[in-house]
Amino acid sequence: MESGERAPVFVGIRHHSPAGARFIRELLRERRPACVLIEAPADFESLIDRLADPELKPPFAVMAYTTEAPVRSVLYPFAVYSPEYRALLAARELGIPVAFCDLPSSYMLGLQGAVERYLDRKRDEAAEKETESAAEPDDMEGFWERYLEQSPTLEDYLERSRIFGEEVRAAMPGERFEQAHNAVREAYMRRVIAEKIAAGIPADRLVVLTGAFHTPALSAGELLDDAALQKLPQCKAELTLMPYSYRRLSSRSGYAAGNLAPAYYELLWEALAAGKPESHAARYLSALAVHIRERGGLVSSAEVLEATLLAESLTRLREGVYPTHEELKDAAVTCMGHGSFGEIAEGLALTDIGTKIGEVPRSGLLTSIQRDFADQCADLKLNFGPVAEKLRLDLRENRRAKSEKSAFLQLRRSFFLQRLRLLGIGFAALQGSKQQDASWEENWVLSRTPEAEMQLAEAVLKGDTIAHAVSFDLQEKLTATEQIAEITELLESAFLCGMPELLQAAVSRLDSASIDEISIEEIARTAKILSRMLQFGDVRQSDVSVLRPILERLLLRAGLTLTDACFCDDEAAGHLAKSIEEIQRIFSVEKGLPSEKWEQAIRELSRRDDLNAKLSGLATAIRLDLGDLGEEELSQEISRRMSVGLRAELGALWFEGLSLRNHYALIVRRVVWESLSRYIDAIPEDCWQRAMVFLRRAFATYTAGEKDMVAENLAEFWGLQKEQVSEVLNAELSREESQALESFDFDDF
Repeated sequence: MESGERAPVFVGIRHHSPAGARFIRELLRERRPACVLIEAPADFESLIDRLADPELKPPFAVMAYTTEAPVRSVLYPFAVYSPEYRALLAARELGIPVAFCDLPSSYMLGLQGAVERYLDRKRDEAAEKETESAAEPDDMEGFWERYLEQSPTLEDYLERSRIFGEEVRAAMPGERFEQAHNAVREAYMRRVIAEKIAAGIPADRLVVLTGAFHTPALSAGELLDDAALQKLPQCKAELTLMPYSYRRLSSRSGYAAGNLAPAYYELLWEALAAGKPESHAARYLSALAVHIRERGGLVSSAEVLEATLLAESLTRLREGVYPTHEELKDAAVTCMGHGSFGEIAEGLALTDIGTKIGEVPRSGLLTSIQRDFADQCADLKLNFGPVAEKLRLDLRENRRAKSEKSAFLQLRRSFFLQRLRLLGIGFAALQGSKQQDASWEENWVLSRTPEAEMQLAEAVLKGDTIAHAVSFDLQEKLTATEQIAEITELLESAFLCGMPELLQAAVSRLDSASIDEISIEEIARTAKILSRMLQFGDVRQSDVSVLRPILERLLLRAGLTLTDACFCDDEAAGHLAKSIEEIQRIFSVEKGLPSEKWEQAIRELSRRDDLNAKLSGLATAIRLDLGDLGEEELSQEISRRMSVGLRAELGALWFEGLSLRNHYALIVRRVVWESLSRYIDAIPEDCWQRAMVFLRRAFATYTAGEKDMVAENLAEFWGLQKEQVSEVLNAELSREESQALESFDFDDF
């Protein structure tokens, strides 16, 4: 504006500032302007009625998102003390027209893509810039609270915010790209201001509410004309309201325009709104004391009073009006934490940030995925209430139902809940099933929480419906991974979600991945999932017969590579043993699988001396279970493995592997305990401790009842009473013995 010309009233704010909220409300009531312009995308005007809905409970956010790939979004959060929100409510109350003056969200999202491409080219510099500026908000926040939040009058606030904006703008010019981004937005804001004045609104009756950083640039400069606007990148955008939380609003969560203590600033807002700004100190420290006590801390009323007095004294020393957040924290640590920040750290986090989550009325749910969620809940007769409720599903067909839809209601519910679970939408939590491997039964806990509402709203970035979002999510993950076990887990997710088209895509990826080199551990992990799907495919009405050839191919490879994998140390053997047992379990469950190569490999592993002794013992136990090992061969194998001529720990390690399976099959065989008795009697004194480490570990897997039966066998050979041996076997290790075993160093031998 030229000198002497009437100008709009520019109000510079911090986006979540109690003082800004207080003074903008005061300004509108005193001056009754003809129009209020607020810094937010211009297309948000379609939401004005919803933003003023009394059922809308802050914190909440407006989310703008693209409807086409690549999916992008931008969030505009509001707290109860956000100046923009209070300006909107006050203007509506006073009958003052409201408009938004920033670039429409379609352009914001288009520019976001340009920003992302720029940052990709400047990643290192951007990371350094982010690191360097990370400390700035703390200093800026303290300065703002001391001088802006504590402004005594509206005029003081307007003057101080103007100076603050000019100083920040001069001190933080930013990179050229960032400057250009701000310049475009400010040129658009100037355009909107000019349009309002051209429409007949006197300039001095126009209030413009923006961030203090932008205010100095709005009084003069070029306007963004139509030609320049059309050159900007643009994306088709949709808008929705969603609940928000103080945790997300906090700048500690990474939200650049947030503040460090959202819950604290709400206390300050309430004190300012009541005209008693000094009262927030006692309320803050009292709330902190409650949180500390709830978590077992000890804080007396006298300490709260002392902290209040100390905070007020610090304020007077620094010539403040009332205590700042930093002064309250210092006083709390000194008086309530007895000088230790750690004593009250958890209480401070709750008092500063809080757990508050907003609420959006049903009428505010605008996205297609939210509508799809509501429609499916109605169709499936699912009710997500605020109180957690248990839901047991029987996935089998209900043959007494009158229609096919009703017959598979429980299964359709499972598909829906599994899809929510996959998307990370916390309306439903899957609990453990009484059925092993969760065959036909599922147990869920359902509850409707604001956090889940937020997750549902954000899921629209992946698709218009729950099914589309799941499809996008799974396809994206399938494309990103090359690991066969991870592909199989995604395959099972598609199976559990009842999405056959995705199941086929995952099967194709798995089929090609199974040709590559795979470890025994990966084979076991993959085969376990495939076996589970084959067992329960009928229950879930899915044709999974195509998985069987892949499973057979993987198990054939396991048989061909097992012995080579068993050239390993004891730590690796522990992991490999679990995989061997899992593969053996699959052969026992899935009848008809070609097992010749696997059984041949188990037989070779059992007999070879150059492989890991523990795994050879496990292979011997498997042969025993399969009926592939007679008493005579077992006796010879035990005598050979647990011979005084071999290193003592090898025999004990082999016995540990033998004990990993079917203890009863060993207990009833006399030859096992005769051999063990001879072995123990013959262990040289210098090898005793070493052998005991492995034997102790082997018997740790036996139950008390099984140890009693072992004691009966050994007592007969040793000429002792069964009770004597049982007492020793079942005795708990002393602390010294446990430490000795844990710290035993084999390198000493």
